[in-house]
Amino acid sequence: MTHGVLTVCVALATVALSAAAGNALVLLAGYLTRRQAWSALGARTTASLLVQARLAPLTLTLVAVPLVQAAFWTFEPAHKVETTGAPLQLLAAAGAWVLVVMAHRAGASVYATWQVARVWRQAGLPADVPGWPGRAWIVASRFPVVAVVGVGRGELYVSADVVRACSAAEIAAIAAHERAHVTGRDNLTRILFALAPAVTRAAARLERAWAATAEEIADLHARAAGDGVTLAQALTKVARLALGTTAPPPLAISAFVGGDDLEGRVRRLLEPAQHPGRSLRGMPCAAVVPAAIAAAVWCLPQIYEAAEFVVKLGR
Repeated sequence: MTHGVLTVCVALATVALSAAAGNALVLLAGYLTRRQAWSALGARTTASLLVQARLAPLTLTLVAVPLVQAAFWTFEPAHKVETTGAPLQLLAAAGAWVLVVMAHRAGASVYATWQVARVWRQAGLPADVPGWPGRAWIVASRFPVVAVVGVGRGELYVSADVVRACSAAEIAAIAAHERAHVTGRDNLTRILFALAPAVTRAAARLERAWAATAEEIADLHARAAGDGVTLAQALTKVARLALGTTAPPPLAISAFVGGDDLEGRVRRLLEPAQHPGRSLRGMPCAAVVPAAIAAAVWCLPQIYEAAEFVVKLGR
């Protein structure tokens, strides 16, 4: 096997091993979520930890592949022709499969979201929504759509039934809720969830827990910008309109009403004001980047030896 082909196989094997290690972390986090280990933390802290845990396969892959490649290119003789064992070939095949699944899941999520938004936009009318600074559309839909599509500023889509049922103050409260999703880049998080390889039920559990926590954060931000009672009334009205209708499939969209805990959200909005807590969004960079640099400086020989062990395994 030539140096170039061997390098590709090692990279793909690294993807497979990183995804496996990340899924082990997902399993552990899913167990902690099932045991409600996050319940004592603030909403923003909980959301940050859930995102970091769910994205562990992707994060480990993005860190490990460049390190292994740097070690391999540094210490492996360029003109060396080497035979490999079956384990490396199987790992490389698994890594290629992981990449295909990642691309397919992310592409399908983005494409389905674009298709739904296109249908809404074609059947909708541009509108000025109180409290919403960007583009907004009033759409005809049996389901009471209130959703933001897009990662940057985002576009707001509101069902005509919701506009008729809610007062101007309630619409403004809904817009404040959706602005919080845009500020938190929640749609980008959903796309990254689709991109991160996961093969366990624990991943879905983490995503549901994060979605519920993201709704709590958006509710708290919207209440801070206005009146919790008004937002609770809007939430109740939209949920009532949703009875007997079919919700759109899970997409990379921030939606006002979904499969979350309606009673819990209303009760929380009517309770005394709470602070969503401190975000730990910056923690991955603060922890991973220095660790990666230290590994690159001090551990490249050891990383190469580990790669060579996998190459020679079963030979």
